[in-house]
Amino acid sequence: MRKALDSWRLFWVLALATSIAISLGLPGTDFHSARGLEPIILRAVRCALPWFLVAFTASSLASLWPSRFTRWLRSNRRYFGLAFAFGMGWHLAFVGYSILLFGNRLNAKATALDLIGLFFLLLLTLTSFQYFARRLSATDWRRLHKAGVYVIWFLATEIFLGIVRGGADLLHRLFLSLLVLAFLLRVAAWLKRRLPSRTAAAPELGSARRRAAPPQGATPPSSTL
Repeated sequence: MRKALDSWRLFWVLALATSIAISLGLPGTDFHSARGLEPIILRAVRCALPWFLVAFTASSLASLWPSRFTRWLRSNRRYFGLAFAFGMGWHLAFVGYSILLFGNRLNAKATALDLIGLFFLLLLTLTSFQYFARRLSATDWRRLHKAGVYVIWFLATEIFLGIVRGGADLLHRLFLSLLVLAFLLRVAAWLKRRLPSRTAAAPELGSARRRAAPPQGATPPSSTL
């Protein structure tokens, strides 16, 4: 089953599922006012966000709990990320429609954060394809994608935190909890990679010191000072 849903097959299944989920909210959308468009704009984010969370945590899950399933998630995280970008395309289309007809109702801070998110989303999407990725070194590509996913994570967390502070329902609290949990998973995976290397380095350092120590009864070298 997992092999049948690898790579682009997986992407198209996720894209279709996202489109259906967003489209189910269209009949109840009021397209005649900016306020009426707010529910479908946020619905598009909610429908796309699960794929970002999978892409964001896939490597960490494979590190913390190695299994065929987590390795499958890690090998397909590119396509989960592209499915997230696809869902955000719906979101941006609704936002563009709202701005075109009713103007930008966001304050300067919210507008700036949206533009930053759009900038990184475009960069991450384009450089997920070989044509653009080969124009970066491997180091620069890794730095861009690491910075980009954290920027998107921060922006999503900031959005849902604001909604929760305003008295959100259980669904939005769940999304905020999942965003925090995703970050903690990455921290746990980072610690797992760091701690073994430090514990392995300690015995090696002790062994090196023992080899460098003069034998008992030997006269230590005189100081050159």
